[in-house]
Amino acid sequence: MARDNSKLTLAERVYRAHRIGTTFGRIYLGAKSNQWIERVLRPSDMKRRWSKFNRDSAEAIYETATELRGLILKGCQFVGSRADVLPPEYIEVLSRLQDRVPPREFSVVQRIVDDELGRPIDEIFEWFSPDPIASASLAQVHAARLRGGEPVAVKVQYPEIPTLVRSDLGNLRTLFRAVGIVERNLDLMPLIDELSTYVPRELDFIAEGENAEKVASFFKGRDDLHVPSIRWEYTTRRVLVMERIEGIKISDTDALRAAGVDPTHLMQTLIEAYCEQILVHGFFHADPHPGNLMVQPSRAEGEPDRLVFLDFGLAKDLPPEFREGIVAFAAAMLTGKSDDMAHALVDLGFETRDGSTDSLREITRIVLDVATRLRKQSFVDPKLAKQASEDLPRLVRENPIVRMPSHVVLLGRVIGLLSGLGRTLDAKVDMLRTILPYAMKMPNEPTAPSPPRATEPPERTPTSTSPESD
Repeated sequence: MARDNSKLTLAERVYRAHRIGTTFGRIYLGAKSNQWIERVLRPSDMKRRWSKFNRDSAEAIYETATELRGLILKGCQFVGSRADVLPPEYIEVLSRLQDRVPPREFSVVQRIVDDELGRPIDEIFEWFSPDPIASASLAQVHAARLRGGEPVAVKVQYPEIPTLVRSDLGNLRTLFRAVGIVERNLDLMPLIDELSTYVPRELDFIAEGENAEKVASFFKGRDDLHVPSIRWEYTTRRVLVMERIEGIKISDTDALRAAGVDPTHLMQTLIEAYCEQILVHGFFHADPHPGNLMVQPSRAEGEPDRLVFLDFGLAKDLPPEFREGIVAFAAAMLTGKSDDMAHALVDLGFETRDGSTDSLREITRIVLDVATRLRKQSFVDPKLAKQASEDLPRLVRENPIVRMPSHVVLLGRVIGLLSGLGRTLDAKVDMLRTILPYAMKMPNEPTAPSPPRATEPPERTPTSTSPESD
């Protein structure tokens, strides 16, 4: 079904709507059937039945997503990280979509670059690799060299993506609204609202470049953190040209070890970078999976290893009241006051149907248990982190009167990804000692004075808004 033409025919639009509707319709009817069996027949193996149904349903969604691509693929990648919404079988299957996207032909890429930049590709680039170094749901990235020899990375958006996004958003909104009418206690509209907010922003590469420059400004004065610079004269809404960085993927532990990189120091740097973004500036890179983090080992004595952040399509502005709420939550957690923690969760944006905090106390109990153990050890126990990451989403799914705000969900995803990287690197980082000084600082106050870098990135006046909170 993937097309190089940016327009969809009526037949294609009808086919996509039919494919989406039948896939999710069958899953819905199967779920209702399982609910009837559980309620009326009460078989002893109901847990196994649900697990099999969930896995089969996830595989059906996976097949639909890989066929239709576009927003459906992107949406499935997004919900594949939403353990607060979906059972674990869905998360396991849909997470495979993160790195299994086939690339487009080079002729398609060349045509887009020519059209967007207004001249033939070989007038701008002296070399342009026909094979991508990365491909995703909305775009793919190629290595290239500008005229004059500067190495760059070129991110090119697929031609039909804007049309697919508009069409699929309409299909999903209609489908989810129908489900909400039939199932009064199942509200899927927040998911489509999040997709409607985030995906169109990811289609604007000018906004992505501005996100990158904004985060880069947070790291001024630190030579152990880096964001590739943007080549604005060759960047449009659909083509992004940036500094090309060579390095080691952060999850490649053998290569890091061979290069003499200290995993604990590397993880400490990564956590500090996120503390700076989230707790000091209230704006953060929201997709720190291993493919978006690279390490450049030290090349000289006294020079630090450098951690590089890539791909700022998904970035998040935190609401102004978030920082005040998180500080209150941290203070209540440190003093062991679960009621105050529950009230702080409400301030952070957790919602309950009746406005009470009773339904949040089980969540605070789990968090308190984690905090208590953290006080007795200098790093996050992988078993403890795994148990908490399973229990918290389950509580949110099972309790229909609790809803997590999207910025907290994204933060939870970031924390989960960082925890996974910590386990991969086998790093022993004192989490509380690292996080608390940032949490107690005033917003926009620098964490520590640092000498300026030898060169500073050029300042740029933003031309579009960065992602905002719901």
